[in-house]
Amino acid sequence: MSVPIRIALCEDTEEDAERLLRCIDESGFSAECRHFSSCEALAAEFVPGQYDLIFLDIYVDGIQQGVDVATQIRDVDAMVTLVFTTYSTEHALESYRLKAIAYLEKPVRPEDVKEILEYVEAKRKNAPSVRLLIEGKRRKIPLESILYFEQREHVVFVNTLSGVLRTSQSVSLRDIEPLLPDSFYRSHQSYIANLRYVKELDQDLRIFRMQNGDVVYIRRPSISQATKIYESWLFAAARGEES
Repeated sequence: MSVPIRIALCEDTEEDAERLLRCIDESGFSAECRHFSSCEALAAEFVPGQYDLIFLDIYVDGIQQGVDVATQIRDVDAMVTLVFTTYSTEHALESYRLKAIAYLEKPVRPEDVKEILEYVEAKRKNAPSVRLLIEGKRRKIPLESILYFEQREHVVFVNTLSGVLRTSQSVSLRDIEPLLPDSFYRSHQSYIANLRYVKELDQDLRIFRMQNGDVVYIRRPSISQATKIYESWLFAAARGEES
C-alpha cells in the first residue's frame, strides 16, 4: 500500500476548496488532505515536514496573504512543494522566488492537479535516504525528514520530523557520517545535525538550536569551524545551491 501524499490547501471559499479536493480525489493518487480557510490558521499550525504539498490561494479575504505565509513556510521548510492558486497572474515572479513549482489559474483543471501530484510522488520516491535497522527491520529514512542523529553509548537515535527512531544494530555515527550529504554536519562526538533544520547557532552556549526546539551540542574546539560551515551553508541555500 502506498503512503498517502500529505496535502494542505488554503482556500477561503468552499467552492474553490471543493473543486480542488475533487480534482485530487479523481487523480487516482492516495492523499490525506487538510483544508484551511485562512492563512493565519495554516501558519499557526504549520510544522516543518508535516506536508508533502501545499496549495495556497494568493488572495485570501481579498488580501495578498498567500505570498506572506508562503514566505514564512519557506523560511522553515525548504523541501515542501508549494503551488499557488489564483484568478490573477500578476504575482508569478513571487512564485519563482519562493520556489513554487506551479501557478494555477482558477478554476483549477484536473489535468494540472494530477500533473502536480505525479511530480510530488516522483519526488518522494527519488528522495535521498539512508537505510538503517530500526526495531529489527531495515528502514529507508528520507534524509529530508531527519533533524539530527544522536549517539548514546552504542545506540544511535534518529530524530526525525515525525518522531525519534532507535537503531537496533551496533552502529555508530562514524558509520553513518560517510552516508550523508554536506547538509549534515558532525558537530560533536555524539551529534550530527541537519543544517536545513538549524534555527540558530549560539556561539556562547556552543549549540545548534533546532527548529523543533531541541539542542545539538558543538565541541568547544569546533565552534569556529561550525560557524564557518553553517554560514557557508546558509549562503549556498540562499543561492539555491545547498546539497
